[in-house]
Amino acid sequence: MTEEEKKNTSILIADDDVAIRTMTRQILAHEGYTVTIATDGAEAVKLIKEIKPDLILTDVKMPNMDGYQVCQAVKGDPALKHIPILVLTVLDRNEERVKGLDAGADDFINKPFNQAELLARVRAFLRTKNLHDELQKSYVRLKELETLRDALTGMIIHDLKSPLNVISGSIQVALESFTDTKTGAPEDIRLLKNAEASCRHMMNLLNDILDVSRMEQKQLPLKKEKTSLEKLVSECLDLLEPLRVKYDVAFKREYEPGLPEIEVDPVIIQRVVTNIFSNSLKFTPPEGSITAFIRKVDNELEIAIQDTGIGIPEKYLTKIFEKFFQGDELETTRKGQGVGLTFCRMAIDAHNGKIWAESKENEGSRFIIRLPL
Repeated sequence: MTEEEKKNTSILIADDDVAIRTMTRQILAHEGYTVTIATDGAEAVKLIKEIKPDLILTDVKMPNMDGYQVCQAVKGDPALKHIPILVLTVLDRNEERVKGLDAGADDFINKPFNQAELLARVRAFLRTKNLHDELQKSYVRLKELETLRDALTGMIIHDLKSPLNVISGSIQVALESFTDTKTGAPEDIRLLKNAEASCRHMMNLLNDILDVSRMEQKQLPLKKEKTSLEKLVSECLDLLEPLRVKYDVAFKREYEPGLPEIEVDPVIIQRVVTNIFSNSLKFTPPEGSITAFIRKVDNELEIAIQDTGIGIPEKYLTKIFEKFFQGDELETTRKGQGVGLTFCRMAIDAHNGKIWAESKENEGSRFIIRLPL
């Protein structure tokens, strides 16, 4: 530590013994540290809140507040708890040291103390404090960069959605024209339908990225209303019917009768269910099947989506909901864009629900969602 750094380092000494207080101050001031004095515990706490020193040296037995109470006051304040505390004491009993550690003391120095030992302990704890401060600065900077990244991501997504809407709208107009005039060749119509489906898929992906960012910042409010999960899931299957035909996969439904309605955000839950079905469609071979189960489990409603696809390696079952997780290409081909399942997890978490996956490789996968009634 340079002389300038020492000068900018603040140490507070709390001790009601004039001789000890004066000697400790002289030792530390001679080393170049800025030293502040408190004559009792209450004054110490007041000064600590004002100057936020880099290190605190406190006696145990003091009037008004003892050293243990000083430790408790400092460590109980989120703005101060990172400040290391060295307790100067004549007490050498284990129970007193345990009491001090429980109160928040970081270390002890016995009186009368050795000057070299005192300075060594002070330097060690100041290094720790400096590391904490540097880490805190890095964390603040990282949060600033994350905020900038999220703002940039949102701006790019909004900019991408506008031309994508134009492309999708133009394709729809062309399809309607071909249908009305009966002039389009079947192959041309098929290609246009594929292009329109790709536009929808890309729009869903952009919305997922945007909503994941909003959820991370707690900025996506839920608009809950009484909802029938049977109706909601059936609507998802109807929307995915063209893809079902394309992939030659059967949709099956097994709904427990007499299920109650549930209060959820139907738009968000529909996107979750659609995401999982779309994911299963991509990895279920032709002539396979995807089954939607809905049932009541205790005080929750459960949606389970079971496919006969390629499955997921067991070691990835907890990781597939992580942001941008893709897995090892050599071990699994069940790979997506890395945000769809993250959106699902965060959306279900926002509903105070649970989502997980069960699977055996080459034996299909089962995604389970539970929502509280």
